[in-house]
Amino acid sequence: MNYVATKLKRSLSVDSIISIHYFEYTPNFKYAGESHDFWELIYCDNGTLSICADNRELILHHGDIFIHPPKQYHNVRVVGGKAANSIIVSFNSNTPELYEVSEKILKTDSFIASALFAVLSEAKLTFSNELGMLHDRQLIRKQDNTYFATEQAIQNYVELLLIHIIRQKSPSARFPQAPSQSSKNFMLEEILHYMKENISQKITFSDLTKKFAVSPTTLKNLFSKNFGHGAMEHLMRIRIEHAKELLRSGELSCTEIAMRCGFCSVHHFSGVFRKYEACSPTEYIRTIKSLLDGAPSIMIKS
Repeated sequence: MNYVATKLKRSLSVDSIISIHYFEYTPNFKYAGESHDFWELIYCDNGTLSICADNRELILHHGDIFIHPPKQYHNVRVVGGKAANSIIVSFNSNTPELYEVSEKILKTDSFIASALFAVLSEAKLTFSNELGMLHDRQLIRKQDNTYFATEQAIQNYVELLLIHIIRQKSPSARFPQAPSQSSKNFMLEEILHYMKENISQKITFSDLTKKFAVSPTTLKNLFSKNFGHGAMEHLMRIRIEHAKELLRSGELSCTEIAMRCGFCSVHHFSGVFRKYEACSPTEYIRTIKSLLDGAPSIMIKS
């Protein structure tokens, strides 16, 4: 039997990546703005952001995404008096359908969020740039990257999330949606909510199994399957992320932050923070400010 190959059509193509950023903003951060000849996607991962799109001002909350088309003047600033985070990916593409989903606030789902964080993960393996550095003009490849096809993975993830966004225009053309949450997924959400609501309290593994009437093995497998680490490890990461947000707010001392995030002392907090962030709390906020300070006060065009 003679087989005939089918050459696959490419309806969307991301030809090159300009930048990949994960910014951790202080509450008073403001970037004057720029315009350039490539696409830029901004995703609000935490807090509230005000963005400018030419003459329009729009507000992005957690989970919101906005795509700036080429040549559009845009800026970003933090609003609400609290620290905020964003993912920004800029790229080249000649796909006309992107204009149909640009210049409007879009809601993300788990597929888009997962793809965005996969892009960040692959970027850390591929490039030596600090993801929070504001003024990098080019991505620099790591010389010691031994992982297979990381650049192609970045391209694929970006293309998939853009395809997903475009498909959302037509309900009949969306990706198949995941089935409704299982009881275990609902339990996971309940546990995560409990951890965040009681972040200042001492919480043990035994406390979780008793409160949620779950066996130690089930609890361990629940977190391992969804996050790749255990429940107490995840709790510690929640504590550290909240501590980083409080540090960027600049309103509390390290001792107060340690107590609010459930650490027994400021020394314990500092030691754990250094383990996760490779720097002390004081060094962290100094680094964040140095990465984001000095934003130009005039529009940049390229």
